[in-house]
Amino acid sequence: MSPIVVLQCLAVFGITLISATTVKWLPNSSFKLPENFKDKKLPCSKQTVVFPQAISGSVKIASGTEVSGFILPENGELILEGLLSFGDNPADTNCTDGNAYYIDKTESSWNQADVWSSPTFNKATPDSDRVPCFNDVVEFPENTKFTVTMPSVTQFVQGLKIKNESFTTKGFLDYILYRQKPDDPQQFVVNEFYRTELKIGEPMHCMQFGCACQLTPMTIDCSTKFCPKAPCVHPVKPLGFCCEICGGYIVFDADEGFDMKAFGDLVEDNVNDYGKDRVEYHVGFTPEIPIRRIQLVVVDKGEYEGSSAEMINSLSYALHERWVKGEKVAQISGSPLSKAGWGGKIIVSMFFAVVLTFGTLYAYYYKVPDLRVPVLSRNMPGNIFSRFERRSDSVVSLTRRDSVISSRSSSGFRNPLYDSKRGRVQVTESVVEE
Repeated sequence: MSPIVVLQCLAVFGITLISATTVKWLPNSSFKLPENFKDKKLPCSKQTVVFPQAISGSVKIASGTEVSGFILPENGELILEGLLSFGDNPADTNCTDGNAYYIDKTESSWNQADVWSSPTFNKATPDSDRVPCFNDVVEFPENTKFTVTMPSVTQFVQGLKIKNESFTTKGFLDYILYRQKPDDPQQFVVNEFYRTELKIGEPMHCMQFGCACQLTPMTIDCSTKFCPKAPCVHPVKPLGFCCEICGGYIVFDADEGFDMKAFGDLVEDNVNDYGKDRVEYHVGFTPEIPIRRIQLVVVDKGEYEGSSAEMINSLSYALHERWVKGEKVAQISGSPLSKAGWGGKIIVSMFFAVVLTFGTLYAYYYKVPDLRVPVLSRNMPGNIFSRFERRSDSVVSLTRRDSVISSRSSSGFRNPLYDSKRGRVQVTESVVEE
């Protein structure tokens, strides 16, 4: 059995979770990349975006884009991903009138972020694995203009096609050096060593627990990657990612008894529990050299709600005493930004609810006295004023107990210190002389 057939069998039985597929060259033409404009700046609300006469690929215009207008190309494809605003935004104070020229960027390097497209890529796939892997077939599209700089470290691919023509390792290098013309719309540039560093159709040595995407991973160029604001509190950044994400990941050193297939089954079971329509994941090796560890990344498939963070938390406990050798790192992001601050609002609401409850109880058991205006008698040499004790509705009098309050007064006042056994002051009764 040839080595290539062995690798294919390993993929079938789950020893490696990387499936063979076709990976196509797709330069990053995002409208949100400053590198794609002539002055290296994103257009503002007072500027008109001028596209070239023809665009080779698709340009994605993200929701929330504010411009004065567009001068569209004659040929090309624009993809609108949401709502656009046209016209001057008064809040955009740093914006000046003029044109912003979009450049149909066709020159990129093999290891640049977002230049490859594959149906196996998902939101959980690290940028370090969004490149052709050892068992992928690389295709370059026809009738497009581009320039590709070859990698500087050895990369394995199962096949390579240009205009439906398949190449071997030597045949591809000969094509670049001898068959390629300077005016060809598709240009392949050898690296500084005048090599391609591509091993086409040649077997790659796999590690103990399975096959990584590449034996020697490349350092991904993240300078042209657009990173939107993560819609969660405390986003995380797994190894191999250019941007922070919402979700979670686990990184660990596997012991000698580690089984990649069993680990994949464990992850799949958890995905089924949480719902395949709610989360998506990626299992692979970390890109560090020489240390290569197992990494699991889980994200919410749609809008972030926290299902991926819950799943990582559950799997972290399941792996506590299984397959892990040495340190295990598990990180999860916080709650969605749409729900951020709810805890504080709930605490404040509860505080006022408690205050209101105690206030009601206090008012019920300790009735607040009414304010009484003192009654002044014209026929008496002295004035008698009245008040109510806070704990009683009874009238307190300063006269003797056996005396009678004159009918000319509306009320009396009893000293609360009279006969008080709690206070230190003793009140001596005296007879009021008439």
